Amino acid sequence: MKMKKLLLLTLPLIVTACTSGDGGFGASVVNVTASPDQIVTVNSTTTTGTTNYTFTNKAGSSATTINTATLSWKDTTGATRTETVAIPGFTLPAGFTCAAAGADPYAQCNYNDAGTTAGDRSVTRAINDAELFAKVFAAHQSVTALPVTVQFNSTANALNFTFNSANTTGGGEGDPAETAPAPLLTVNTTGTQPYSGNLSVSISGNFAVTSTVKTLVLEVTDSKGNIDNTTYTSTNPSATFSIDTSKYPDGALTLRAIAITASGLTGTSAPQTVQIQNVSAPVMQILSPDSGATMTGPSTVRVQIRQSSSTYTLANLDGAGNDVRIDVRDFRGQIVKTTYGQAIKVSDGIYEAFIPLDLIGSDFSSNTYTITATAQATLADNTTRTLNANVSVTTQVDDNKPPALSVLMPAYIVDPYTNENVRGILSRNSALMIQASDDNGVSSVRIDLVCDSATALTGQVCPVSPYTYNIPVNVSGIIQRVFEIGAQLDGQPYVQNGNYVLRVTAYDGSKANIQEFPVRVSRAVVDSTIANLASQSTVDNVVYDTRSGELNILSARWVIPGTTQNPVRVATLAYDNTLATLIPSRTRIDPELPAGTTIELTQGFSEEGSYRVDFIVEDLVTGVTRYYQGGIVVVKRNSSSN
Repeated sequence: MKMKKLLLLTLPLIVTACTSGDGGFGASVVNVTASPDQIVTVNSTTTTGTTNYTFTNKAGSSATTINTATLSWKDTTGATRTETVAIPGFTLPAGFTCAAAGADPYAQCNYNDAGTTAGDRSVTRAINDAELFAKVFAAHQSVTALPVTVQFNSTANALNFTFNSANTTGGGEGDPAETAPAPLLTVNTTGTQPYSGNLSVSISGNFAVTSTVKTLVLEVTDSKGNIDNTTYTSTNPSATFSIDTSKYPDGALTLRAIAITASGLTGTSAPQTVQIQNVSAPVMQILSPDSGATMTGPSTVRVQIRQSSSTYTLANLDGAGNDVRIDVRDFRGQIVKTTYGQAIKVSDGIYEAFIPLDLIGSDFSSNTYTITATAQATLADNTTRTLNANVSVTTQVDDNKPPALSVLMPAYIVDPYTNENVRGILSRNSALMIQASDDNGVSSVRIDLVCDSATALTGQVCPVSPYTYNIPVNVSGIIQRVFEIGAQLDGQPYVQNGNYVLRVTAYDGSKANIQEFPVRVSRAVVDSTIANLASQSTVDNVVYDTRSGELNILSARWVIPGTTQNPVRVATLAYDNTLATLIPSRTRIDPELPAGTTIELTQGFSEEGSYRVDFIVEDLVTGVTRYYQGGIVVVKRNSSSN
């Protein structure tokens, strides 16, 4: 059985891995078809004729925006003419299907969601004939059976049309009479009303081909009769607007398109009314204490809850009428104190609670704490929202507590209370892993190898003073530190092979914590080797990326070749841009892995830097502890092509 440690691939990495140049995932492959009758007739008074176009994004293709069409034909001289026109834009969803797509053809399907599969996605749009073929009509106002091809942007095919131009004034290629525009309005947002958030609306001026556009307006009238005809305007013949419905009161929203020509002709669409409701939770704030404040005595937490767009009521949280809860978390994120209070109305929509709080008692020390206020609000639509607010504070009190201290590697391989003679083994290839923490900060860690003549081996000479190594720290909170003790054994003073007490002491400047651990120092080959494992780790399975502007390496694996003969305890130490120190940026302790385990870690990279992964392995049968320092992987970004 192999131990596999793989980081999750993110969607961008999956997309990158699966992209292909033939229209695979990440490429847009769109086909378009039109309604069966592809003979189009346009004249100076044509304003309402439309053709339905079905746009299909092939399975696995990425989303794309359709907003232009290119028309090609040969004029009376035989020269090829090409004109590009703007159409009301829309987004064709990516080539994936899901439950949401069944109700809304524009719904985006999240690749990572259950039930999402690759599949063709189609959207049908009605496009005004006069608007699409206006430039053809302007060039040929008396023509019949003119072949014209139309290709929409980002599509894989062109459509063939037969174009007829009928000038109702009978003036041949002369100027036809101008008619008033007849604008059309389409609400793109689907689903059940009332709507909330942004509402997508497309309008087409439906201008006569002889008209010049002056203004196209989307007029919005709210439920109180206020008219907004200045926010959503365009000088194009068609436009799509995103209406922020939260700016309007809940209720009916009446929409109307207004088109005005340069000559002063005006047309209006039939009004469309939609219902909107933007139910938003109230805003909670902690007004005092200020974030970053230092508390030296009992204080009061002032919490304010302010209404947004919806009325609300607050739920009883403790059965005693209190509707605001205060949680205090320490630097580990653990809740160390909880208290409650009641919010009182101070004005319409605004409530405040004043809750006493004492963090200076005997249960607290000088440290950083996070104060979190929580409430439950029931909104106008009977939904319930959880409200939260946080501030970070520090406390200043007398602290007589010593640091916390643990020796993580090596560890006891049997219960020391039943067999005290079994010791972990330290060799030239060993390392220690120590964890310490203190409210005020750990100032230093000292390591002693203490020889006791009562337990010394034959021939072992115990010095008067212990072998001592000091490690300066000066770090607050929880620290994990690796110490390469094996490299120190042969120095001066020389540490003899034999039995010792490994004593680790953590200081905070005034108090100390001492932990002791029986070990044996041995330079024998058998005592420095983990059975069936190589003598050093390697880096392999490096995945490179040569694309311009991307990281040159996507992932790599650190592995100790071989599989374990006995159960082992493993500390995995990751160093991300902290290679100059032995303070790992990320760690993992596996207390016991079975025989037959491959010790490895595969890591993906999301930013530039220098990366290394080390292992400390202890054989849980022999007690041998060995340190495997990994190779360094340097991740850089490829140069961008010009």
